[in-house]
Amino acid sequence: MSAQQAPAYLEPTFDKPVQVMEITADHQLILADGTTIKLAGLLLPTQQDCDRLKVVCSLVERLSHYLETTLLNQIIYISDTPQYFDRDDRLLAQIKNNEGTWVQKEILEQGLGRIITTTARPTDLTIMLPLENMARQSQKGLWRLKAFQILQTDNLNDKTDRFQIIEGTIKKTAEVRGTIYLNFGEDWRTDFTIKLEKNHRAAFANKGKDLLQTVGHKIRIRGWLFWENGPMISVYTPEQLEYLSIE
Repeated sequence: MSAQQAPAYLEPTFDKPVQVMEITADHQLILADGTTIKLAGLLLPTQQDCDRLKVVCSLVERLSHYLETTLLNQIIYISDTPQYFDRDDRLLAQIKNNEGTWVQKEILEQGLGRIITTTARPTDLTIMLPLENMARQSQKGLWRLKAFQILQTDNLNDKTDRFQIIEGTIKKTAEVRGTIYLNFGEDWRTDFTIKLEKNHRAAFANKGKDLLQTVGHKIRIRGWLFWENGPMISVYTPEQLEYLSIE
């Protein structure tokens, strides 16, 4: 497969027409029946990011303009079944505009959003992740900015309390009282760690036990980086982990 070609998987089926009446400041869609749609699988830059980092402002404006000109007061199409709602009662949906364009695909190709795997179906992520990778390789949109570059596993202490994408090589693994840990340094008390808790293991092959055999694997992980005996990310879905190579 060429580095510039996404895999030829089937796109989602868009079979339910709905009308967009409003688009919020954080890029959510309000439909005619009052339903709020959150674009499944995407973490989008918002005005809050602009306030924190001025170089993001032009991308926020570009994204807002794209959504308003292609979706506002328009009939769009979403998948009728199955439907998923998040804890805030927002419908997580892949959408197609009235010109037949898969909106998530367009946003990723322009580099105007990152993928968050916990809000999309694995079958859709199979297509979306290569699109994000291609945009990043081409330095499109937000991928040109230092703030959105992939991090390495050292010097993460000041990068916590936000969504991050990190690459590194697994040095040690452990299972402690049903929780699996993937460690990226010699001291688990201070180094970067990935945690898979017992109540999320069912989503993983062999209930996550295969992860215990990944020492030496270089991987890419995405998720919320927080502090717990060093910088840490919890995994909830297998798609958060991308295997890059074995050292």
